[in-house]
Amino acid sequence: MTQIQRAKRAMVLGGAAAYGTLALGIGKAFAQQTPGVTDKEIRLGAWMPLTGPVAPYGVPFRAGVESCIGTVNALGGVKGRKLVYTVEDNAYNPQRTVAAARKLISRDDVFCIASPFGTAQSAAAFEYVLNEAKVPIVNPWGGAADWYTPPKDGLYGAQPLPEAASRVLGRWAAKDGHKNIIVIYGALASFEIMANNVILGAKPVRSDVVVTNYPVKFGSADYGPIALDLANKKPDAVVLLLVEQEVTALARELKNQGFKPALYGWTPIVSNALVAIAGPGLLDGMKATSFVAPTISDSPAIQEYRSALAKYAPQEKPDFASLTGYGLMKTFIEALRRIDGPPTRAALIQSLNAMRNYDSGILPLISYSPERHLGNTYFHRAQLVAGQWTAVGTPVDGDQAW
Repeated sequence: MTQIQRAKRAMVLGGAAAYGTLALGIGKAFAQQTPGVTDKEIRLGAWMPLTGPVAPYGVPFRAGVESCIGTVNALGGVKGRKLVYTVEDNAYNPQRTVAAARKLISRDDVFCIASPFGTAQSAAAFEYVLNEAKVPIVNPWGGAADWYTPPKDGLYGAQPLPEAASRVLGRWAAKDGHKNIIVIYGALASFEIMANNVILGAKPVRSDVVVTNYPVKFGSADYGPIALDLANKKPDAVVLLLVEQEVTALARELKNQGFKPALYGWTPIVSNALVAIAGPGLLDGMKATSFVAPTISDSPAIQEYRSALAKYAPQEKPDFASLTGYGLMKTFIEALRRIDGPPTRAALIQSLNAMRNYDSGILPLISYSPERHLGNTYFHRAQLVAGQWTAVGTPVDGDQAW
């Protein structure tokens, strides 16, 4: 080989090495362009009410979410990466939620907002999170019809809407033979919308049904006069769109009046905490919609949840809020697992859009698509029997007749 040939060969090899180094650098830079993702971890964020009046839901919900994450991390994480979860306390306040969202995205550099808590609260952050930062929000606790019709880019949920729960309750009460139904709800616009949906479920079952809305002061503590009025009106059934303490207060006053109508409750009151507040027997027989199967189920998925909660949140007793958090996070993690290739936000959206009939064993079957970002419209049904919530039949569709 001549000196000139050797020089040319050195130039070619050197150029190839330099190109390889450059390509490697570009590859690393590209990987680093996905916020919240390294070769060792995926950073996730959420906001939840850890203080304030809704903390009794937010705290156990967080325990369920983090117990699911702990279980997955103990098995090696997702795609060889551990999940790091940062939770900001929004105290159920929209303004605090926006501030939390900005911190999570701009300072904590999260990959995604996963299983946050609150309807109006989360919606307040949509403009910044979805439109400006273009960070996905997946499987929140909460929801509204305008979240999903039309679908919003980057927003996916697995929790059926509260209006649909009201239709299920109305249909259920009518199918049970009740034709004079009173709906008691806190006098807020969002609750009025839910109350107005009860008749939409009841009327197709029996045309002679009468559904009367009965608004009360939100957070009312004195249910004596209300119970007396109900006893005089003598409804066959009462649908309760109230919080746990209000449900218990009304039930006690109805008992004092010697009046015991059939009681139907919306999803958030399905909790073991309600049973503890009410005491033995007060609410036995009450029926309600539920996001999840009963916590006493012996199914493998519910057993897994109970074991995880005992390990990662031993201060929490199994309950429906933590089980809901576990199920929502489990579904999100399944979408992460199904990503083909490196985890990017675009790949996450693609994975979600391809998910069909995913069975978490906790939530009803979940299916997403580009046109369907609300992955579930089904509710479990439960009844309080001897102080325990027990399953009633199979899940029913809040958007269809059943």
